Amino acid sequence: MWLLGLDAGGTKTHCVITDDKGSIVAEGFGGAGNYQVCGIEKTKESILKAIDEALNQSVLEKKNICHAVFGMAGADDEMDLDILNPLAHSIMGDVPVDVVNDTWIGLRSGADDNIGIVSICGTGAAHAGRNKKGESLILRNLDYELGNRGGGGDLVSSALHYAFRSNEGTYLKTSLEDEMKKIFKAKTMDDICYIIRNEEMSDEHRYQIPIAVFQTARKRDPVAVMLLEEMGQTLGQYASGVIKRLHLEDEKIPMVLIGSLFKTGEPLFINAYMKEVLQTAPFAYPVFPTKSPVMGAIGLIIDQRKGC
Repeated sequence: MWLLGLDAGGTKTHCVITDDKGSIVAEGFGGAGNYQVCGIEKTKESILKAIDEALNQSVLEKKNICHAVFGMAGADDEMDLDILNPLAHSIMGDVPVDVVNDTWIGLRSGADDNIGIVSICGTGAAHAGRNKKGESLILRNLDYELGNRGGGGDLVSSALHYAFRSNEGTYLKTSLEDEMKKIFKAKTMDDICYIIRNEEMSDEHRYQIPIAVFQTARKRDPVAVMLLEEMGQTLGQYASGVIKRLHLEDEKIPMVLIGSLFKTGEPLFINAYMKEVLQTAPFAYPVFPTKSPVMGAIGLIIDQRKGC
C-alpha cells in the first residue's frame, strides 16, 4: 500500500510517497502552492511537478497510490475547498484524496496524538488546534483586514516602513536602512522608493528582507528587535485565542511551531510568543517537529486506517 502526502505552501510544494508504515520511498518538490497568492494555475503546476518528481523517483504510477492527503495553505474555508477539492481530484484521478488546511498536517507532524495547538509562521501565518474531546478549531488565517497578521510578508512591509522612517527622521534610526540599500543594490532610499513604486520589487527582495531583520536584531538594533518581539507577541495572542476557545488553559499542551521564521530558533521571537501563550496556558510548551510537515499528511492517512 503506497501513500502520498503533499504540503503546498506559500513558497514551495513538497510531496512524499511512503509505504503503509510511513517510510519514505520517494519525494518531489515544486514551486509556490498557495492559490490565494500565486493563482490556481501556478498552484496546479507546482503540485504536478512535485507529484511527478516523486512518482518518477519511486517508479510508481498514480494508480499505485492507495490514498493521498493534500495539506494546503489557502484551504481556509468552504469557498477555498470548493476550488481546491476539484483541483486535487483532477490531479489524482481515481485515487482517494483529502484536502485539508496545512495547519492540520503541521499539528500532526509535531503531535503523534494529534492534540495541541499549531502556529505556522512562514510566508504567512496561521493557527489551529484540537483538544482531547476531538473538538477542533482553525482561525480564518486570511489577511489583515479579516483579522490575520504575521509571517514573512508582514515583516517585509514593517521593515521597509521603518527603514523609510529612519531615513526621513520620523522614528528611531535603524541599520535596516543600510540593509535595504544592500538588498536592493541601491545608493539611496529614494532609489528603493522608485523600485517599489514601479513594481520592480522581486521575490528575491522579499526573501532577503526577513533574513536581514533577524540578522539585524541579533546585533541588537532596537527597531529590528521591536519587530521580532512584536510579531512573536501577536502570534502568541492568536494561539492564546485558540487555547481559550478549546478550553485548554489548564492542560499541558504542545505548541507545535512550524514555518521558516520559527525554524530560525531566534529567542527574541520565540520567547515573546511563549511569554504571551503562558499567560493563558501556564503548562504549555513549545514543540519544534523533527519531521517535515508533509509527514503530517501521511500521519493523517495512517490514522484513518484506510486500506486499498
